[in-house]
Amino acid sequence: MDEEYKSKIDEIFRRINEIDHKTQELSLMTENDVVKLLGVSKVTLNSWRKNNILKKNEHYFRIGRSIRYKREALLNYKNN
Repeated sequence: MDEEYKSKIDEIFRRINEIDHKTQELSLMTENDVVKLLGVSKVTLNSWRKNNILKKNEHYFRIGRSIRYKREALLNYKNN
């Protein structure tokens, strides 16, 4: 195989691996999933959002009317 083609193929696979790694880091959870994970009620989650304990775009984000939580951000949460 020509070295130029081999180099291009290696670059494509490197990019695919980077994308795959990034998508694995972003595991989104529904409100029901978070309730089960943390053992709190939906009312508590709502209160945490309203009181800015869980921060928009850091711990969760909205897609239309739906709220999705970032699993890693919740698991790595530190109260500053």
